[in-house]
Amino acid sequence: MKSTWWQNRSVLITGGAGFIGSNLVERLLREGARVRALDNLERGRLEYLSGSMDDIEFVRGDLKSLEVCQRACQGIDVVFHLASKVGGIRYYMDYAGDVFSENTLMDHNMWSAAVRANIPFYFYASSAHVYPGDLQQTPDAPLIHEEQAYPANPELSYGWAKLIGEQLIQNTINQGNCTTRAAIGRIIGSYGPNQDLDLATGSCIPVFCRRAIRYPNEGPFTVLGTGAETRSYHFVGDTIEAFLRSVQKLESKRLVGPFNLGAEERISIGDLAREIIAISGKRIQIEWNTSHPTLIWGQAVDCSLAAKLLDGWKPEVSLRDGLSICYDRIDRRLKA
Repeated sequence: MKSTWWQNRSVLITGGAGFIGSNLVERLLREGARVRALDNLERGRLEYLSGSMDDIEFVRGDLKSLEVCQRACQGIDVVFHLASKVGGIRYYMDYAGDVFSENTLMDHNMWSAAVRANIPFYFYASSAHVYPGDLQQTPDAPLIHEEQAYPANPELSYGWAKLIGEQLIQNTINQGNCTTRAAIGRIIGSYGPNQDLDLATGSCIPVFCRRAIRYPNEGPFTVLGTGAETRSYHFVGDTIEAFLRSVQKLESKRLVGPFNLGAEERISIGDLAREIIAISGKRIQIEWNTSHPTLIWGQAVDCSLAAKLLDGWKPEVSLRDGLSICYDRIDRRLKA
């Protein structure tokens, strides 16, 4: 949805050299915005911004410093707060304390800096991990609605931190003495170019692509879990379209969301792996690693609120097309 709304807007993207952030940079430049990308480069990579560096202001900084957040907010009209300590499911389990403490600190610092600077518009990237684990205990578990986040009982500390981030924003705005308006999107299954390829910290799609591309030289095609677990995925371009629409809605609303941001269709992890193997054209035998207990058996959300709030928004890129794009981009990255 091309709009003149973004023309010459000054936009800050935290996590701007990360997966979603770098894709958002490209989209905002096409929309005519002036972009400042902030990243500590823990997971982000300057190579993701290689085509944009001449057209943006890049700041290397750590959001655990309030001073860094305050400086980054100077002269800004819109903040997209995407930065977060993230990883695959094993990473969340092994480093639960770090994930919780660092994410809550960064969220508090960034929101406080934005409010203090009277920034008009703010987008907070929340997650479907806010939802209770008992709603996700079967592969065909019913689609989850936004109000089912409470009573709160996320399976991971990452989800708890996101809930606290949401509450911080909502309570500040509802208190009535805050000029900053905010949109909150609970992202589920966004994937696309520039995702982490590390086998230990990456998510399913980039890791499966890497395993297929490098097979058999990097070892077996291993999948964590039984393969029966289900997830839903949508392409990053569709994620970003929802971001932009939700911020534009803040012209007339103080708060948009929290809303689910994803696709309602789901796929088993086993079928996802087989789809990527089919794209590779290789004969690959999957090895299942069931050494860790499955915490979430089925994760998919109802996205009707997003459609209602965001003028009929829905994912447009099919899973097969999106996977093909990812496989090709990852293949080129690994050969570079």
